[in-house]
Amino acid sequence: MSGPPPAPGNAPGAAPALPMPGMGMPGMMPMSMPGGMMGMPGSQPQPGSGSGAGQSSGCPQMPGGCPSMPSMPGMMPGMGMPGMMPGMMPGMNPMMMMAMMQQMAAKMGAAQPAPASMVMAAAEEKRKEPEPFDNDEIDPQIQELCDYFNIEDRWVKRLNETMRKRQDTKQEDIEKLYEVLERARSPTGLLTVKIGEMECGRFVGKIKPDKDVERLARKFKLDEPVASRLTELVHRRKQQGEPDRAAKDLATIEQHLRYCKRTSAMATLLAGKLLEGDVDELPDLTDAEHVMEKYRLDEDAKSKLREIIEKRAVDAPQVLQQIKKHLDTSVNTSSMLCKIARPLIDNEHLPDPPERGSKGKGKGDEKGGGDRERGGDRDRGDRGDRDRRRDRSRDRDRDRDRRHGSRSRSRDRRRED
Repeated sequence: MSGPPPAPGNAPGAAPALPMPGMGMPGMMPMSMPGGMMGMPGSQPQPGSGSGAGQSSGCPQMPGGCPSMPSMPGMMPGMGMPGMMPGMMPGMNPMMMMAMMQQMAAKMGAAQPAPASMVMAAAEEKRKEPEPFDNDEIDPQIQELCDYFNIEDRWVKRLNETMRKRQDTKQEDIEKLYEVLERARSPTGLLTVKIGEMECGRFVGKIKPDKDVERLARKFKLDEPVASRLTELVHRRKQQGEPDRAAKDLATIEQHLRYCKRTSAMATLLAGKLLEGDVDELPDLTDAEHVMEKYRLDEDAKSKLREIIEKRAVDAPQVLQQIKKHLDTSVNTSSMLCKIARPLIDNEHLPDPPERGSKGKGKGDEKGGGDRERGGDRDRGDRGDRDRRRDRSRDRDRDRDRRHGSRSRSRDRRRED
């Protein structure tokens, strides 16, 4: 009885090849070990070989040889033996085939990692700590700034550490530092102050000028650094949620600048007092302006009155009343104001002026000074009378001399006759 026809590529009489597990993918040809493969000496029998339990080496010497080998352990499903197409020549070395299979498995595993490996890699990426920042590395822009102003190394490091926390405003901060340090007598000293302001959150970098500040700068011809200082004041007020207070500060500064000769210096001084918290607000000059108009003070007197109100802002109403008393009793009001300005600025005692009705009278009024004054008037009258009598006596003497001379001439004529 004849057996079934041999499979394509197998030797006649060989058993049909077993299909590889997982090779049922569409479009792929079934791959199997060709028949007629000779067993290696000392090798273990393959599963499904049909050999007995007691066989120790090689494949059974039966027609057809060994059956097809299953997939290698650890290989992905669907992976077959590379190069094992049907019709492979019998007698090929199986060790070479195993080496080729291992190389292919390694390449496929590296190219297509398992999903679990990808998740672990992502988790490891998240857990990775950022590299520590080199504390000794100085920002190039900060180094350039400090080299320009010859700043000491310790303050360079301090500024670098502070600026690391202000990366959002780094460029504006550096531009502002260039601006303020350019005018400083001691750049290092001023830089230490600015670093403190940065650490306290009070430092404001270079910002766009406010439109009201620009108008004020054009009116009084303020320098650009002064305008920047005023802009900083307005910006801080708005940051604090007080835009109305910013407008009031500018209006009061404008009042003071009207009566100053050095407007830029005065604007810097007043803005600095407000920014540094020396005063909560500047004194209003409305009442002082009424005094200026009433007594028609000149420019010097107006400037002195402004300075008085600035220094005596706490008791400004009382000081103005005292000034009015002195101006009421004075003929030259501007000169009087300049005279009493220094004691008022220095907060010294200024006595009240004498009453206008008693002007010209001293303490001697109670002791009959009035009689002496009237006597003085009589003395002036007596001196006038004496002068007139002296003049009349001189006239009489001249007349007498003329008469005497005429008599002498008539006497001489008689003698001649």
